[in-house]
Amino acid sequence: MGGTYTDAVSIQDGHIRHTAKIPTQSENLVETLIDAFDKLCIPDEQALTQITVSTTLVTNAILQNRIPAVELLLFSGNGMSVDALPWPVSYLELSGEMDFRGREIEPPDQSEWEKMLGKNKKLIENPAQVAIVGKFSHRNSQHEKQLASYLEGINPSLRIAQGHAWGQVNFYRRSLTTYLNLAVTDVYHQFAQQLQSAISARKIVAPIFILKADGGILPISKIRPIESIYSGPAASILAALTQSEPTDSSIIVDIGGTTTDIGIVLSGVPLLSSKGAQIGPFSTLVRSLAVRSIPVGGDTAIRATAEGFVLESYRLGPAYCLGGKLPTPTDAMRYLGLIDYGNERLAEEALASILPIEHQTPEFLRELATNIIDSVAQRIAEAVDSLKKEWTEEPAYKIWEVLHPHEARIFGLLVSGGGARGMITALEKRFNSPVQLGAFPEVSNALGAAMARPTFDCTLQLDTYMKQYRVEETGEQGKWSGSLRPYLEVEGFLDTLAQQQATFYGINMEEMVKDPFDFFPIVKGSRTVGQIVRGAVHLRSGVIGRIHI
Repeated sequence: MGGTYTDAVSIQDGHIRHTAKIPTQSENLVETLIDAFDKLCIPDEQALTQITVSTTLVTNAILQNRIPAVELLLFSGNGMSVDALPWPVSYLELSGEMDFRGREIEPPDQSEWEKMLGKNKKLIENPAQVAIVGKFSHRNSQHEKQLASYLEGINPSLRIAQGHAWGQVNFYRRSLTTYLNLAVTDVYHQFAQQLQSAISARKIVAPIFILKADGGILPISKIRPIESIYSGPAASILAALTQSEPTDSSIIVDIGGTTTDIGIVLSGVPLLSSKGAQIGPFSTLVRSLAVRSIPVGGDTAIRATAEGFVLESYRLGPAYCLGGKLPTPTDAMRYLGLIDYGNERLAEEALASILPIEHQTPEFLRELATNIIDSVAQRIAEAVDSLKKEWTEEPAYKIWEVLHPHEARIFGLLVSGGGARGMITALEKRFNSPVQLGAFPEVSNALGAAMARPTFDCTLQLDTYMKQYRVEETGEQGKWSGSLRPYLEVEGFLDTLAQQQATFYGINMEEMVKDPFDFFPIVKGSRTVGQIVRGAVHLRSGVIGRIHI
């Protein structure tokens, strides 16, 4: 589901049977999905084995500031002042501190909590939502749990999220991720329930999956809502994987109506960002592919100026040739005959509105249309050039360079999306190299979503001296009863944790890859008293197969 159009495909045995493309109704996403589903004209809906949805719902709710208020309570401790960070939301700091190993330095002050309730009546009203995050709660969640229990005792209907559930380091990102996930939970669950009801009403029993920012899918009822952001750009990358060789390296450009998504595939593997996703002013811990969306597309508004024209950074409805009110790059493509949809006469009118009357001739119109398309190509090329520098700094990219020392660093360019066909020539001229048009480019996002496989991570952090373990992805914390210097013992322990998590998500562990364990000795005086152990099991993003073109 894009901001402009919703794409759909039905695939059987690697063959695309039907495709559909309809305008997105931003205020009625479920109806949009069902309309797209209907246009696929699937002969036997009960025979479907899987339905996968890539949705902009959560992304748009955050970017358009359509999320309810959440009270953010922080156990920030000593050290760097949290005021020095660019918080996009208000927060309240409370006393109580853990150190970096999860040892209590200062207990919370319950009298402070009582004063807080006296000053903040929102916490005892309904509905109210609270996010509680401690600086080192990913090592010890005790303070978060104590405050949550206290608040639930005062107001049992209070909805509370705790930061340790996002068990990674980085207090700032963990706080904002906890805040956002709670804030978008209602809008996501309403959407999920309506979609499931609509599908069930048609006697369809196929499970529904949601595509995540990291290019993986999870069951609609088990995904954390914030993880569904940026699934559109991820789908663009996966679509490229379905039509390329497993060892190919490519830059992927998906040109939509509102935005253009750009990403990279290294030897058949999408590049994963080392930082969490950034959405608007919020820095998060959400794993995402190293992709970028830039505000230029087929429906980008064009404004006439004394010097000629300006490509704006926004969309104001469809192209003029498709019934819109302003000229767009799509009108330029239609006038030049690069695309076959839209009204050619209206496209000419749109371009003519930019030119002075004396220049509204075929010669000047053709020159204007060409310049518009070249301007779009220039914006895309500038973004690609900028991203190339960022990508080379990613740890995963550096590892790829080491593992593939002889592979050329000049990547092919694969272009898809609704505006792809009209941009091929201009992009080839700008990049001075051949550009490959993706298969079924107008519905490439749906193709990528349909062929996505699950992703999975289970990262164990173990402190044998403190006799504590934690799992980064789930926030699970527990006591370690094994030896101080484990070896095979910890491998079996990680396998058990991973299997439990995989079973919950319905994921097969056969294709998973296990990282080598890291063992760091803990020394006191001249004696080793324990170890810090880290191990992980992964299933990276990819596709379940290739399509037959």
